[in-house]
Amino acid sequence: MSEASQQEHVRLFVACEVPDDVKDAIRTVIDDLRSRSGNAVRWVRPEGVHITLKFLGEVPARKLPHVKLAIQEAVVGHSPFELEFSTIGTFGGREGLRLMWIGVAGDVLRLEALVRSVNAALGVVGFEPERRPFRPHLTLGRVRDDVSTRQRAEIEVAVGKTEIPQVSWRTAQVSLMRSRLSPAGASYETVASFPLRVVQQPV
Repeated sequence: MSEASQQEHVRLFVACEVPDDVKDAIRTVIDDLRSRSGNAVRWVRPEGVHITLKFLGEVPARKLPHVKLAIQEAVVGHSPFELEFSTIGTFGGREGLRLMWIGVAGDVLRLEALVRSVNAALGVVGFEPERRPFRPHLTLGRVRDDVSTRQRAEIEVAVGKTEIPQVSWRTAQVSLMRSRLSPAGASYETVASFPLRVVQQPV
């Protein structure tokens, strides 16, 4: 391996991806909000929607095998579980609104247990544990920096009036994702997938 390739970095995060019908529901919600907020928001691409378990940042490419092994160890003992949409919400408050999301309900305790395992396993290979509490959500969009306080408040009102479809899905794997940033926004690709296996109870 050349010195240049040894020094290459990749922007990585660990996530639970969602099925196509969930992405379609997200698209419907985004289209509804977009019609009421114009160009004030940078909307996510529905095809890239996911639940982030841990953001790793810029990681040396040579460390990738260690990251994969850690995630493989983290998923041991975790079975598939069911999740669903809960409510729509925002971060930043009405006047400082910066991000819109759909909350996640269902087997959240099992999701949180999975996050703890991922954090612990990646801590062994040098990644700092996440200090902020885990708040499972699916990001819809981010308000642009130059949007006025008044317009942020108007968007907040629009979010509060938005109906969330009843959608549920089965989470059966964890994915290591690569993020590529561009002026058009972030695009994602799946680097590796790690199935959650049904744990057989002893007879």
